[in-house]
Amino acid sequence: MLSAEAFADLLGVSRLTVNTKPQNGQVLGLDGAKRGFRFPSWQLDRDGRPYTALPKLHEVLGGAWAVYHFLVTPHGALDGRAGLAALKRGQDEDVVAAAEGVARGDFR
Repeated sequence: MLSAEAFADLLGVSRLTVNTKPQNGQVLGLDGAKRGFRFPSWQLDRDGRPYTALPKLHEVLGGAWAVYHFLVTPHGALDGRAGLAALKRGQDEDVVAAAEGVARGDFR
């Protein structure tokens, strides 16, 4: 997990810019009990940009911690892969569909 300052450096933007991105789902920022948002470094694709499916995942799942858990947990709808592993394979549509299933309460 990276601080807002370290994540901003990684993205090449200001800390202020990074701190606004979690509110609109552009990045995964986990609000902890102390020290503000923490940002998983693994949410960036090969080009160093946040995965494009993140805003939709926030919309479908309703919150940063739900998105985090979805991305690190294996899902039957993704052939046993975690959401992050499927994103790394370019399976954005499958990931969003699996998230929609989780939101509905589907368990496969």
